[in-house]
Amino acid sequence: MPSPFVFITSQVGAEPIIKAEVARQYPESKPAFSRPGLLTFKFPEMDAESLEKIRIRSVFARSWGFSLGTITQGTEEERVAQVWKLAGDRRFDRIHVWGRDLHKIGDYKFEPRRTQQADALCWKLCQEYPGDTLWRYGQEIPAHYGDLVLDCVLIDPIPPEDSARFLAKREENAALLSPERQGNWLIGYHRVHSFSSALPGGMLNLDVPPEVVSRAWLKMEEALRWSRLPMGAGSRVCEIGSAPGGATQALLSRGCEVLGIDPAEMDPVVMEHPNFRHIRTRIARVRRKEFRKIRWLTCDINVPPNYTLDVIESVVMHPEVNVRGMILTLKFPDWNMGFEVQDYLDRIRGWGFNKIKARQLHYSHQEICVACLKKPFHR
Repeated sequence: MPSPFVFITSQVGAEPIIKAEVARQYPESKPAFSRPGLLTFKFPEMDAESLEKIRIRSVFARSWGFSLGTITQGTEEERVAQVWKLAGDRRFDRIHVWGRDLHKIGDYKFEPRRTQQADALCWKLCQEYPGDTLWRYGQEIPAHYGDLVLDCVLIDPIPPEDSARFLAKREENAALLSPERQGNWLIGYHRVHSFSSALPGGMLNLDVPPEVVSRAWLKMEEALRWSRLPMGAGSRVCEIGSAPGGATQALLSRGCEVLGIDPAEMDPVVMEHPNFRHIRTRIARVRRKEFRKIRWLTCDINVPPNYTLDVIESVVMHPEVNVRGMILTLKFPDWNMGFEVQDYLDRIRGWGFNKIKARQLHYSHQEICVACLKKPFHR
Protein backbone atom coordinates (compact mmCIF):
# COMPACT_ATOMS: atom_id res chain seq x y z
CA MET A 1 0.00 0.00 0.00
CA PRO A 2 1.20 3.63 -0.54
CA SER A 3 3.02 5.54 2.16
CA PRO A 4 0.54 6.94 4.70
CA PHE A 5 0.37 10.61 5.67
CA VAL A 6 -0.66 11.82 9.11
CA PHE A 7 -2.14 15.30 9.63
CA ILE A 8 -2.10 17.29 12.88
CA THR A 9 -3.92 20.52 13.77
CA SER A 10 -2.81 22.78 16.60
CA GLN A 11 -2.41 26.32 17.85
CA VAL A 12 -0.36 28.60 15.64
CA GLY A 13 3.11 28.70 17.20
CA ALA A 14 3.21 25.13 18.51
CA GLU A 15 4.37 23.57 15.22
CA PRO A 16 8.13 23.25 16.02
CA ILE A 17 7.35 21.48 19.31
CA ILE A 18 4.97 19.08 17.56
CA LYS A 19 7.62 18.26 14.96
CA ALA A 20 10.01 17.39 17.78
CA GLU A 21 7.35 15.27 19.52
CA VAL A 22 6.59 13.30 16.35
CA ALA A 23 10.30 12.86 15.50
CA ARG A 24 10.94 11.49 18.98
CA GLN A 25 8.07 9.02 18.75
CA TYR A 26 8.40 8.11 15.05
CA PRO A 27 11.92 8.95 13.82
CA GLU A 28 11.18 7.28 10.49
CA SER A 29 8.48 9.89 9.67
CA LYS A 30 9.23 13.02 7.60
CA PRO A 31 7.52 16.44 7.68
CA ALA A 32 5.49 17.11 4.52
CA PHE A 33 2.87 19.75 3.62
CA SER A 34 2.33 22.38 6.32
CA ARG A 35 0.59 25.63 7.12
CA PRO A 36 0.45 27.54 10.42
CA GLY A 37 -1.68 25.36 12.68
CA LEU A 38 -1.66 22.41 10.25
CA LEU A 39 1.12 19.85 9.76
CA THR A 40 1.40 16.61 7.80
CA PHE A 41 3.97 13.83 8.11
CA LYS A 42 4.88 11.11 5.63
CA PHE A 43 5.41 7.62 7.07
CA PRO A 44 7.16 4.67 5.41
CA GLU A 45 5.06 2.11 3.57
CA MET A 46 3.36 -0.30 5.98
CA ASP A 47 0.59 -2.86 6.07
CA ALA A 48 -2.89 -2.18 7.44
CA GLU A 49 -2.12 -3.76 10.81
CA SER A 50 0.91 -1.51 11.36
CA LEU A 51 -1.09 1.51 10.25
CA GLU A 52 -3.72 0.83 12.92
CA LYS A 53 -1.02 0.89 15.59
CA ILE A 54 0.06 4.48 14.88
CA ARG A 55 -0.86 6.76 17.81
CA ILE A 56 0.40 10.33 17.85
CA ARG A 57 1.15 11.12 21.50
CA SER A 58 1.56 14.86 21.45
CA VAL A 59 0.84 17.36 24.22
CA PHE A 60 0.40 20.15 21.67
CA ALA A 61 -1.64 18.40 18.94
CA ARG A 62 -5.30 19.43 19.17
CA SER A 63 -6.34 16.72 16.68
CA TRP A 64 -4.73 14.22 14.32
CA GLY A 65 -5.67 11.62 11.73
CA PHE A 66 -4.65 9.97 8.47
CA SER A 67 -4.69 12.15 5.37
CA LEU A 68 -6.42 10.98 2.19
CA GLY A 69 -5.49 14.03 0.11
CA THR A 70 -6.48 17.63 -0.59
CA ILE A 71 -9.26 19.14 -2.68
CA THR A 72 -8.42 22.45 -4.34
CA GLN A 73 -10.90 22.99 -7.19
CA GLY A 74 -14.56 22.77 -8.08
CA THR A 75 -17.93 23.92 -6.83
CA GLU A 76 -19.16 22.72 -3.47
CA GLU A 77 -21.15 19.92 -5.15
CA GLU A 78 -18.12 18.80 -7.17
CA ARG A 79 -15.92 18.90 -4.09
CA VAL A 80 -18.36 16.83 -2.05
CA ALA A 81 -18.28 14.18 -4.78
CA GLN A 82 -14.46 14.26 -4.64
CA VAL A 83 -14.58 13.73 -0.86
CA TRP A 84 -16.43 10.45 -1.22
CA LYS A 85 -14.15 9.39 -4.07
CA LEU A 86 -11.12 9.92 -1.80
CA ALA A 87 -12.86 8.03 1.01
CA GLY A 88 -13.19 4.93 -1.18
CA ASP A 89 -15.11 2.04 0.31
CA ARG A 90 -14.62 3.10 3.94
CA ARG A 91 -17.83 3.34 5.95
CA PHE A 92 -17.94 6.15 8.50
CA ASP A 93 -19.90 6.70 11.69
CA ARG A 94 -19.42 10.48 11.89
CA ILE A 95 -18.13 13.49 9.95
CA HIS A 96 -16.03 16.26 11.52
CA VAL A 97 -15.45 19.57 9.70
CA TRP A 98 -13.40 22.45 11.11
CA GLY A 99 -10.96 25.13 10.01
CA ARG A 100 -7.29 25.41 10.90
CA ASP A 101 -6.41 28.31 13.18
CA LEU A 102 -6.08 31.53 11.19
CA HIS A 103 -3.93 33.36 13.76
CA LYS A 104 -2.20 33.00 17.07
CA ILE A 105 -4.81 32.95 19.80
CA GLY A 106 -5.50 36.53 20.88
CA ASP A 107 -4.35 38.13 17.61
CA TYR A 108 -7.31 39.97 16.07
CA LYS A 109 -9.18 38.63 19.15
CA PHE A 110 -8.97 35.21 17.50
CA GLU A 111 -10.37 32.25 19.44
CA PRO A 112 -10.53 28.81 17.78
CA ARG A 113 -14.05 27.46 17.42
CA ARG A 114 -16.39 25.74 15.02
CA THR A 115 -18.06 28.07 12.54
CA GLN A 116 -21.28 28.20 10.55
CA GLN A 117 -19.22 27.45 7.43
CA ALA A 118 -17.90 24.22 8.98
CA ASP A 119 -21.27 23.10 10.34
CA ALA A 120 -23.03 23.78 7.03
CA LEU A 121 -20.44 21.77 5.10
CA CYS A 122 -20.69 18.92 7.59
CA TRP A 123 -24.45 18.78 7.05
CA LYS A 124 -23.95 18.80 3.26
CA LEU A 125 -21.46 15.92 3.47
CA CYS A 126 -23.88 13.98 5.67
CA GLN A 127 -26.68 14.43 3.14
CA GLU A 128 -24.51 13.22 0.27
CA TYR A 129 -22.97 10.28 2.12
CA PRO A 130 -23.22 7.22 -0.17
CA GLY A 131 -23.59 4.71 2.68
CA ASP A 132 -26.55 4.08 4.94
CA THR A 133 -25.10 3.94 8.47
CA LEU A 134 -23.79 7.49 8.96
CA TRP A 135 -24.77 9.51 12.01
CA ARG A 136 -26.72 12.31 10.37
CA TYR A 137 -26.99 14.83 13.18
CA GLY A 138 -24.13 17.21 12.54
CA GLN A 139 -21.31 17.90 14.98
CA GLU A 140 -23.09 18.85 18.21
CA ILE A 141 -22.90 15.44 19.89
CA PRO A 142 -19.42 13.94 20.53
CA ALA A 143 -18.59 10.75 18.65
CA HIS A 144 -18.38 7.44 20.50
CA TYR A 145 -15.25 5.48 21.35
CA GLY A 146 -14.29 3.30 18.36
CA ASP A 147 -16.24 5.36 15.78
CA LEU A 148 -14.60 5.88 12.40
CA VAL A 149 -14.73 9.60 11.57
CA LEU A 150 -14.27 11.35 8.23
CA ASP A 151 -12.24 14.54 8.71
CA CYS A 152 -12.48 17.64 6.54
CA VAL A 153 -10.03 20.37 7.54
CA LEU A 154 -10.68 23.76 5.95
CA ILE A 155 -7.16 24.89 5.07
CA ASP A 156 -8.43 28.35 4.05
CA PRO A 157 -11.44 28.90 6.33
CA ILE A 158 -13.64 31.96 6.14
CA PRO A 159 -12.95 34.27 9.10
CA PRO A 160 -15.89 34.27 11.54
CA GLU A 161 -18.24 37.15 10.69
CA ASP A 162 -17.90 38.59 14.19
CA SER A 163 -14.09 38.45 14.21
CA ALA A 164 -12.01 41.62 14.39
CA ARG A 165 -10.29 40.66 11.14
CA PHE A 166 -13.60 40.39 9.30
CA LEU A 167 -15.15 43.53 10.76
CA ALA A 168 -12.07 45.64 10.00
CA LYS A 169 -12.54 45.03 6.26
CA ARG A 170 -16.24 44.26 6.06
CA GLU A 171 -16.76 45.15 2.40
CA GLU A 172 -13.57 43.43 1.23
CA ASN A 173 -14.33 40.28 3.19
CA ALA A 174 -17.99 40.13 2.17
CA ALA A 175 -16.85 38.33 -0.99
CA LEU A 176 -15.47 35.56 1.18
CA LEU A 177 -19.04 34.56 2.10
CA SER A 178 -20.06 33.89 -1.51
CA PRO A 179 -20.99 30.26 -2.29
CA GLU A 180 -18.23 30.15 -4.93
CA ARG A 181 -15.50 30.76 -2.35
CA GLN A 182 -14.39 27.36 -1.09
CA GLY A 183 -10.65 27.44 -0.39
CA ASN A 184 -8.66 24.22 -0.02
CA TRP A 185 -9.80 21.19 1.99
CA LEU A 186 -7.71 18.43 3.55
CA ILE A 187 -9.62 15.15 3.72
CA GLY A 188 -8.70 12.42 6.20
CA TYR A 189 -10.06 10.08 8.83
CA HIS A 190 -9.43 8.90 12.37
CA ARG A 191 -10.69 6.33 14.86
CA VAL A 192 -12.05 7.79 18.11
CA HIS A 193 -9.73 6.75 20.95
CA SER A 194 -9.76 9.70 23.38
CA PHE A 195 -11.74 12.65 24.71
CA SER A 196 -10.38 15.09 22.12
CA SER A 197 -10.72 12.74 19.15
CA ALA A 198 -14.48 12.54 19.76
CA LEU A 199 -14.78 16.29 19.07
CA PRO A 200 -14.49 18.11 15.71
CA GLY A 201 -10.90 19.33 15.58
CA GLY A 202 -10.57 18.51 19.29
CA MET A 203 -12.69 21.60 20.10
CA LEU A 204 -15.30 21.43 22.84
CA ASN A 205 -17.36 24.47 21.74
CA LEU A 206 -18.96 25.33 25.07
CA ASP A 207 -21.72 27.89 25.58
CA VAL A 208 -20.80 30.19 28.47
CA PRO A 209 -23.62 30.63 31.00
CA PRO A 210 -24.60 34.30 31.54
CA GLU A 211 -23.61 34.27 35.23
CA VAL A 212 -19.97 33.27 34.54
CA VAL A 213 -17.52 35.99 35.64
CA SER A 214 -14.45 35.14 33.47
CA ARG A 215 -13.24 32.92 30.62
CA ALA A 216 -11.32 30.83 33.17
CA TRP A 217 -14.62 28.94 33.44
CA LEU A 218 -14.02 27.59 29.92
CA LYS A 219 -10.55 26.28 30.76
CA MET A 220 -11.67 24.63 33.99
CA GLU A 221 -14.73 23.07 32.37
CA GLU A 222 -12.61 21.59 29.61
CA ALA A 223 -9.93 20.47 32.07
CA LEU A 224 -12.47 18.68 34.27
CA ARG A 225 -14.14 16.93 31.32
CA TRP A 226 -10.85 15.95 29.70
CA SER A 227 -9.07 14.79 32.86
CA ARG A 228 -12.07 12.95 34.32
CA LEU A 229 -10.66 13.48 37.78
CA PRO A 230 -13.31 12.54 40.36
CA MET A 231 -13.80 16.06 41.72
CA GLY A 232 -17.48 16.12 42.64
CA ALA A 233 -19.91 16.86 45.43
CA GLY A 234 -18.11 17.32 48.75
CA SER A 235 -14.59 17.37 47.24
CA ARG A 236 -12.34 19.81 49.11
CA VAL A 237 -10.43 21.84 46.52
CA CYS A 238 -7.82 24.55 46.91
CA GLU A 239 -7.59 26.90 43.93
CA ILE A 240 -4.35 28.88 43.74
CA GLY A 241 -4.90 31.94 41.56
CA SER A 242 -8.67 31.97 41.93
CA ALA A 243 -9.58 35.61 41.12
CA PRO A 244 -11.95 36.74 39.77
CA GLY A 245 -13.67 33.36 40.01
CA GLY A 246 -14.61 31.85 36.64
CA ALA A 247 -12.80 28.56 37.28
CA THR A 248 -14.14 28.56 40.85
CA GLN A 249 -17.69 28.65 39.46
CA ALA A 250 -17.00 25.51 37.41
CA LEU A 251 -15.86 23.72 40.57
CA LEU A 252 -18.72 25.02 42.71
CA SER A 253 -21.26 23.90 40.10
CA ARG A 254 -20.09 20.32 40.71
CA GLY A 255 -20.66 20.60 44.45
CA CYS A 256 -17.02 21.11 45.42
CA GLU A 257 -16.00 23.00 48.55
CA VAL A 258 -13.45 25.53 47.32
CA LEU A 259 -10.72 27.42 49.15
CA GLY A 260 -9.52 30.24 46.87
CA ILE A 261 -6.09 31.77 47.39
CA ASP A 262 -5.34 34.99 45.52
CA PRO A 263 -4.24 38.51 46.53
CA ALA A 264 -6.71 39.94 44.01
CA GLU A 265 -10.40 40.51 44.67
CA MET A 266 -12.98 37.81 43.92
CA ASP A 267 -16.23 38.62 42.14
CA PRO A 268 -19.09 39.24 44.63
CA VAL A 269 -21.17 36.50 42.99
CA VAL A 270 -18.50 33.95 43.91
CA MET A 271 -17.92 35.37 47.37
CA GLU A 272 -21.58 34.88 48.23
CA HIS A 273 -21.49 31.14 47.52
CA PRO A 274 -21.75 29.11 50.75
CA ASN A 275 -19.14 26.56 49.60
CA PHE A 276 -16.45 29.14 48.88
CA ARG A 277 -13.86 30.71 51.19
CA HIS A 278 -11.25 33.26 50.09
CA ILE A 279 -7.82 33.82 51.59
CA ARG A 280 -6.74 37.13 50.06
CA THR A 281 -2.97 36.84 50.06
CA ARG A 282 -0.11 35.18 48.21
CA ILE A 283 0.31 31.42 48.55
CA ALA A 284 3.70 31.86 50.28
CA ARG A 285 1.97 33.56 53.22
CA VAL A 286 -0.69 30.89 53.75
CA ARG A 287 -0.16 28.64 56.78
CA ARG A 288 0.14 25.02 55.69
CA LYS A 289 -2.46 23.91 58.23
CA GLU A 290 -5.05 25.44 55.87
CA PHE A 291 -4.37 22.49 53.55
CA ARG A 292 -4.86 19.66 56.04
CA LYS A 293 -8.32 18.76 54.73
CA ILE A 294 -7.61 19.65 51.09
CA ARG A 295 -7.58 16.63 48.74
CA TRP A 296 -7.56 18.43 45.36
CA LEU A 297 -5.51 21.35 44.16
CA THR A 298 -5.74 23.56 41.07
CA CYS A 299 -3.35 26.30 40.05
CA ASP A 300 -3.44 28.91 37.27
CA ILE A 301 -1.01 31.76 37.91
CA ASN A 302 0.69 34.02 35.40
CA VAL A 303 4.31 32.95 35.94
CA PRO A 304 6.77 30.61 34.11
CA PRO A 305 6.38 26.83 34.66
CA ASN A 306 9.23 26.30 37.11
CA TYR A 307 7.93 29.04 39.39
CA THR A 308 4.47 27.44 39.34
CA LEU A 309 6.03 24.08 40.19
CA ASP A 310 8.06 25.65 43.02
CA VAL A 311 4.82 26.98 44.50
CA ILE A 312 3.02 23.64 44.19
CA GLU A 313 5.95 21.66 45.56
CA SER A 314 6.04 23.85 48.66
CA VAL A 315 2.45 22.79 49.35
CA VAL A 316 2.13 19.13 48.33
CA MET A 317 5.46 18.03 49.83
CA HIS A 318 4.67 19.48 53.25
CA PRO A 319 4.31 16.64 55.82
CA GLU A 320 0.88 17.87 56.96
CA VAL A 321 -0.58 17.99 53.43
CA ASN A 322 -2.15 15.03 51.62
CA VAL A 323 -3.30 16.12 48.15
CA ARG A 324 -4.82 13.37 46.00
CA GLY A 325 -4.91 15.04 42.62
CA MET A 326 -4.22 18.31 40.79
CA ILE A 327 -5.08 20.33 37.71
CA LEU A 328 -2.18 22.65 36.89
CA THR A 329 -1.80 25.29 34.19
CA LEU A 330 1.80 25.76 33.01
CA LYS A 331 2.20 28.98 31.04
CA PHE A 332 4.90 29.57 28.42
CA PRO A 333 6.04 33.20 28.09
CA ASP A 334 8.37 31.74 25.43
CA TRP A 335 7.24 28.88 23.17
CA ASN A 336 10.68 27.27 23.62
CA MET A 337 9.63 26.33 27.15
CA GLY A 338 7.32 23.82 25.49
CA PHE A 339 10.34 21.69 24.60
CA GLU A 340 10.87 21.09 28.33
CA VAL A 341 7.45 19.59 29.06
CA GLN A 342 8.81 16.13 29.89
CA ASP A 343 11.12 17.67 32.50
CA TYR A 344 8.14 19.38 34.14
CA LEU A 345 6.15 16.12 34.18
CA ASP A 346 9.10 14.19 35.62
CA ARG A 347 9.34 16.70 38.42
CA ILE A 348 5.66 16.19 39.27
CA ARG A 349 6.11 12.40 39.26
CA GLY A 350 8.84 12.90 41.85
CA TRP A 351 6.18 14.18 44.25
CA GLY A 352 4.36 10.82 44.15
CA PHE A 353 1.76 11.54 41.44
CA ASN A 354 1.96 8.38 39.34
CA LYS A 355 -0.88 9.10 36.89
CA ILE A 356 -0.14 12.19 34.82
CA LYS A 357 -1.35 13.46 31.48
CA ALA A 358 -0.84 16.79 29.76
CA ARG A 359 -2.55 18.56 26.89
CA GLN A 360 -2.83 21.97 25.31
CA LEU A 361 -6.56 22.42 25.75
CA HIS A 362 -8.82 23.98 23.15
CA TYR A 363 -9.42 26.92 25.50
CA SER A 364 -5.78 27.26 26.54
CA HIS A 365 -3.61 30.07 25.24
CA GLN A 366 0.20 29.72 25.24
CA GLU A 367 0.09 27.11 28.00
CA ILE A 368 -0.72 23.49 28.80
CA CYS A 369 -2.92 21.74 31.33
CA VAL A 370 -1.49 18.95 33.48
CA ALA A 371 -3.83 16.52 35.30
CA CYS A 372 -2.23 14.50 38.11
CA LEU A 373 -3.49 11.73 40.40
CA LYS A 374 -2.02 9.55 43.12
CA LYS A 375 -3.05 5.91 42.89
CA PRO A 376 -3.63 4.12 45.17
CA PHE A 377 -4.75 6.90 47.47
CA HIS A 378 -4.67 6.42 51.24
CA ARG A 379 -5.89 9.11 53.59
